[in-house]
Amino acid sequence: MSFITKIATAVPDYGYEQGALMQFYSDTTDDESAKRKIKILASKSGIATRYSVLKDYGLPLEDFTFFPKNKALLPTPSLSERMVVFKKEALKLSLKAIRNLPNFGAEKDSITHIITVTCTGLFAPGLDIELLHALDVSPSTHRSSVNFLGCNAAIIALKQANDICNSHENAKVLVVCTELCTLHFQTNYSDDYLLSNLLFADGSAAVLVSGTPSKDPLSKNTKITGFDSFCIPGSHQEMAWQLSETGFIMHLTSYVADLIKANIKQMFDDMGLNKNDIDYWAVHPGGKKIVENFITAMGLSPADLTATYRILNEYGNMSSPTVLFANNIPDFV
Repeated sequence: MSFITKIATAVPDYGYEQGALMQFYSDTTDDESAKRKIKILASKSGIATRYSVLKDYGLPLEDFTFFPKNKALLPTPSLSERMVVFKKEALKLSLKAIRNLPNFGAEKDSITHIITVTCTGLFAPGLDIELLHALDVSPSTHRSSVNFLGCNAAIIALKQANDICNSHENAKVLVVCTELCTLHFQTNYSDDYLLSNLLFADGSAAVLVSGTPSKDPLSKNTKITGFDSFCIPGSHQEMAWQLSETGFIMHLTSYVADLIKANIKQMFDDMGLNKNDIDYWAVHPGGKKIVENFITAMGLSPADLTATYRILNEYGNMSSPTVLFANNIPDFV
């Protein structure tokens, strides 16, 4: 048995209204058709604000520090340039989330394992060992990473933490999910990029998982009772993330929402669950249409997913930490 004792979240210092990010994207092209699509998709996204580690999104182009100082943003920043920023900023944002954990100072010396999660940047030695040193935890702390598993990676990391705690009663696992999606902005106007450039954002979430309930009055002590998984046959090409010389390339089709609608109810049936078994819905806000199709397929009302809609509106889709943001709203949990 294991328990989620604490969750904390963090976003970068630079927050932007969706309209400003829409305009930044639109200004990179003279194609009126692309401009019109950008405006329409932004208005229908259900997102009011997103955050980024990059301040360029709010600066006049002559003041850019990451993107080239021209309207077309050419030459496109290389993968190497993006990873330099990732290495620096991912550590900073991860530490911000960790230090937002209530009474973290009192917990630090009892941490036995660190699991880091990301799909937006890689380097070695990795974020796990950077955190080990920055937090000054024991050098005997076990480390592992969950990489390139996208939006569901936080759940995979929690499953690993649960398995560790079930094997070691005194284990205390720190899970840190940090994604810097906005580093991979590309001046591309295909349907895939129109969706991803107007949806994804940066954020981090830290979770403590323990083999025993915490005595700290600020702890949640949410019992983990199990995990399940269902990979929709034939769906793996609908959402993909590839490395390229100019950064990561996102392949995201509009069919993802339809796949959710067609399959999610069957997944619940296979688990022997129905909607009345759920007291609180913390659904990953993958996008407005995805959330709407989940509601339809499960026979829910929008009010059931208030937390999910709120996270989508206030932060956008931050990939892996986003579902943990939806689990950490004091008004609901």
